[in-house]
Amino acid sequence: MKNKITFFLILAFMGTCYAQDKFGPDWENLKQHKAAPEWFADAKLGVYFHWGVYNVPANGNEWYGRFMYENDRRKTWGKDVYDYHTKTYGRDVDYHDFIPQWKAEKFSAKRWVDMFENMGAKFIGTIAEHHDGFSLWESEVNPWNSFDKGPKIDVVKQIGDEVKKRNLKFMTTFHHGFHMHFYPKKENSFLRPVSTHSVTYTNPEVPQEDEYRILYGNTTYEEECDIWLGKLNEVINAYSPDYIWMDFAQGYIQEDYRKQFLANYFNKAQEQNKEVVVNTKGSFFPTDLAVVNLERATVIDIAPEVWVTDFQLGSSWGYNKDKRTALDPKKAIRILAEVVSKNGVMILAAAPMAEGIIPEEQAKSMEGIGAWLNLYGESIYNTRPFVAYGQGPTKMKRNPEDEWNDYGAIKAGLYDLNSADIRYTKKGKTVYAIQLGWPGEKANTVLEVFGNKAKNMEIKSVSVLGSNQKIKWKKTAEGLLVTAPRKMPAEADAALVYKITLK
Repeated sequence: MKNKITFFLILAFMGTCYAQDKFGPDWENLKQHKAAPEWFADAKLGVYFHWGVYNVPANGNEWYGRFMYENDRRKTWGKDVYDYHTKTYGRDVDYHDFIPQWKAEKFSAKRWVDMFENMGAKFIGTIAEHHDGFSLWESEVNPWNSFDKGPKIDVVKQIGDEVKKRNLKFMTTFHHGFHMHFYPKKENSFLRPVSTHSVTYTNPEVPQEDEYRILYGNTTYEEECDIWLGKLNEVINAYSPDYIWMDFAQGYIQEDYRKQFLANYFNKAQEQNKEVVVNTKGSFFPTDLAVVNLERATVIDIAPEVWVTDFQLGSSWGYNKDKRTALDPKKAIRILAEVVSKNGVMILAAAPMAEGIIPEEQAKSMEGIGAWLNLYGESIYNTRPFVAYGQGPTKMKRNPEDEWNDYGAIKAGLYDLNSADIRYTKKGKTVYAIQLGWPGEKANTVLEVFGNKAKNMEIKSVSVLGSNQKIKWKKTAEGLLVTAPRKMPAEADAALVYKITLK
């Protein structure tokens, strides 16, 4: 018996040592990392923002720095920016000339994080760098950063410090894998991976002077990869984000650099005894170790693994002064229920103004989302999918002409979800049937899952969150027949929640 105990102690010790071994830059080794820790699966909703030099012109979108130099853009998206820039600023004004004009004089990390937390976000972050090559932290690797130039603010630090005070998870987003292709280049002047997104001209208008070389990506491929990794290492070591969100195009970076980044990130997390998340948008990271990200999209059914999607709070990812619109909070709640019912996590992206103000319409949208989650968040947070995601006539379809199909995007129908649609979540012996809109007083609804996949589950009670009224319900061959309350609960015009307790 003593020998058996000794044997198991040795095994336990070996297992502990193995678990504490450092990650190496090898795919099989890196796959030991758990892609979606429980905190991420529980969180359900996060938020960050697009804020940078592009907010000074505030025209078009966050790709302004590219489009202002693209004089023959054929795609509708951004094709008017070149002419706008010419008429408004003149061809002698370059992208770097906007940097001193970005002052962020009204920025308050506390005010922003207050707003995000009140919306109901469980992880909160900041853009770290977009495709334009301008970093939002104090950087030694990149002289083009918000601490040394422009607003003279370490945005990543200020947001990170404020988030961590509240015991929330901190997120940074990196879009810089595309930097090498972002600005127009001289034809054949840079040897780097082929990209359908590249724009080349014999004589591009992008500044060619050496002092601007790093900003505009007039670098060798090796330099670009070194800078890519160096930036990530700075943020990992200085700010310890819980989630590093990665945009498309990281696959242009050499594979060895990608593996080294992951090893560095996972090892740092292991030192701090915390679980971290990274996502892949496409196939630049294996899905064994990275959460799949879909842009503004859903999936067809319950996914076996946790996935993530992101949506704009404003009319664009970056603030556009000519399109002051915001996401309808009712639609946001319905999309959130759709995503969560299929094992997903939703991220919203705010679009602040250059001076540091979040536009009123976006603030109101966040207030509306927060109002519903404050009352009915138990049906969203810490839940898992039920035996079926839901029911209803609204079909989720893929647009065959959508350029994001490579990333699995299913978008059509998302903004049409309504009271005829139901989405299910569960938590222990509780099932939540989320009706995506108010069906009307005393309206009858059949929850069909209890007539098929859940027909053998015994029900103890049914109530409506936010209502004191005892409602009518009964099991039928078709499912669980429930009757809406006589009076609409607060915020239930966005979604009504039936709480079903199982025996």
